[in-house]
Amino acid sequence: MLCTNLVRDAELTTLCQSCGLCCDGSLFGRVPLLPAEVPLARKHRLHVVASGSAMEQPCAALADDDGNRTCTAYEDRPAACGAFDCVLLARHRSEGGPLAPRLEAVRRVRALLATVEASGLRSGSDYDELVQRIAADFARA
Repeated sequence: MLCTNLVRDAELTTLCQSCGLCCDGSLFGRVPLLPAEVPLARKHRLHVVASGSAMEQPCAALADDDGNRTCTAYEDRPAACGAFDCVLLARHRSEGGPLAPRLEAVRRVRALLATVEASGLRSGSDYDELVQRIAADFARA
């Protein structure tokens, strides 16, 4: 059982680090901050809004090393980040199964977002529809 848990943990890490959509501004525009989190957020050079109630996305702590996305502020990340549970990640955690279809869903969504970004349609009804489709796609994967 320990070996199975280690494999599952490694798969979850691979899935999360291949994605990063929760941190790159694709899914959220802002992440709420607790007042006590503001100094740490500023220490990590996160983009804190003037009121101190949130940080702007994309997150300045998101590092991308050739498609491997990691959080450089992981130990000090805001509570909202720690509490977020991606539907795709949660599904793999609970159901297991092959990782490849879930990685393909991430690849496909990132490709669609790149196409939207290149076309300049990152706002408006077309973009809103894409975000809804992303949510549906992740729910199925």
